[in-house]
Amino acid sequence: MASVALQTTATRHDSRRHMETGQITIALYENSIPSFVEPELDTLYGHVFSSLPQFRVYDGLGDGVHTYVAQNGGRTAAALLFRVQGKRVQVLNEQITMDAAEVERFARHAFDTYPDAGMVCFHAIRAVGRLGLPHQHFYRTEDIVLTLPPTPEDYLAALGKATRKNFKYHGNRLKRNFPSLQFKVYEDGDIPVSHVRDIIELNRARMATKNKESEIDAAETDRLTRLVKESGLVSAMILDGRVVAGTVCSRVGANYFMHINAHDPAYDDARMGKLCCYMTICDCIERGGKEFHFMWGRFEYKYLLLGVQQDFDELIVYRSRAHMLANAPTALRTAFHGYSRTWKFRLLDIADRPEQGGAGTRAVARLLNLARDIKQSGLRGAASSFK
Repeated sequence: MASVALQTTATRHDSRRHMETGQITIALYENSIPSFVEPELDTLYGHVFSSLPQFRVYDGLGDGVHTYVAQNGGRTAAALLFRVQGKRVQVLNEQITMDAAEVERFARHAFDTYPDAGMVCFHAIRAVGRLGLPHQHFYRTEDIVLTLPPTPEDYLAALGKATRKNFKYHGNRLKRNFPSLQFKVYEDGDIPVSHVRDIIELNRARMATKNKESEIDAAETDRLTRLVKESGLVSAMILDGRVVAGTVCSRVGANYFMHINAHDPAYDDARMGKLCCYMTICDCIERGGKEFHFMWGRFEYKYLLLGVQQDFDELIVYRSRAHMLANAPTALRTAFHGYSRTWKFRLLDIADRPEQGGAGTRAVARLLNLARDIKQSGLRGAASSFK
């Protein structure tokens, strides 16, 4: 695992400003990450994509990573890791929520410190409030989050009647048909690497049944394994010594993040995947978990399990309107991709609910459903979408 020097010295810039709300202290640590930052990241943002284990495994955190810390009256208000890439200041923290005032404070400090920088970029953020500096923001991704109740019984009671009935039916059916089936949960260093790899293979097999290719290659398998063994949880349904379903999660504090939930396609009728996910959530509750993040992917089962969608934007803050114009290619590219993502999901919503639109809407829905059929099932039978 890549290591990073944790230092609290060699601050390049340490400015103090006073506001009506109290004293604001800003410290910038170049090419280093203070040792106190890791728990501050967990407390402030509580998300795996803004955690040092994630940064260590996926980013490497070598030279060129700087740390910005803003404190208000001795309390940390913001802690951001970033790189300076030419005229761009790229923030590494992702899927975070920040007050617009804190975002703007960081941007202004970055512009003061790096005179050549014309833009500050956040890959995925929810900025609460209004920004005074010129900026662009477009939908980037979502995280579907379940706030965990105190007990598994409370969680079961909160589920919809049909969902509770299905879990009871398929759970009893599993016990009858597969009496030797075991459900096991492992944490951190006790997680068997073989189980992670088995669950990833189940994911690949499941994707293959839909004529899709899994994006989890050998390198990603290695990274994910390292991440969850440092701080994570893996559950597995084991039948006759073989993993037939499983869930792979990382953990930040009391928050759990589901990276993979998969099952053997041979057991589709048994609903093993959904049952494994539900049982994993119950185990997280028993361990004192506060949140369970289903991550991105708008699958129906995540909402049936009471996940609530939180959207995050790509945000670019510019030094001035002149700098925005000077970076027109970046601004146009950001707008194009942003509008494309927005319209993609709007059209998919139309495809799922064509009855709500007129003739034009229904035509779009049919085209989208045809594309889905071609992608998932091949040309054979796709023409039925137009019958």
